[in-house]
Amino acid sequence: MLATPLRRGAFLCAALILLATPALAQVPPAACYCLKQAVDTSNADMAARNAALADARAALDRLDQQLATLRAQVDVNNPQAVAQFKQLLEQRDAAAKRASGDALTDAQAATARYNDAVASYNAQCGGRPLPPPPSTPIACP
Repeated sequence: MLATPLRRGAFLCAALILLATPALAQVPPAACYCLKQAVDTSNADMAARNAALADARAALDRLDQQLATLRAQVDVNNPQAVAQFKQLLEQRDAAAKRASGDALTDAQAATARYNDAVASYNAQCGGRPLPPPPSTPIACP
């Protein structure tokens, strides 16, 4: 009599395990390689966009420092000195626009794409090791 409830419990446990991991059983290794490739590609893109943002911010910082130095030295009675200061100020405004505009937007979008790729990989392939890569290239969509 005890064997029947134990068998039912073991069967129920096995069924729950199989039901809890249907995604892992359904995703072929090639799909996981493609998802991994998407993660790697989006990571490289994110790094490049973040580097471009860092460069834009560094250029802005350099111009801010130049302006601070020049501001203390500019002769307001010298039209050429005032014009030079205004030109540097315009360059600084353009750099600020780049650092807070396209460069920032591009970096944020690249980060979002990377996060989406990682989430997709984790949802479909996370928790299981990838087999050795196939000898022929995989055609990913």
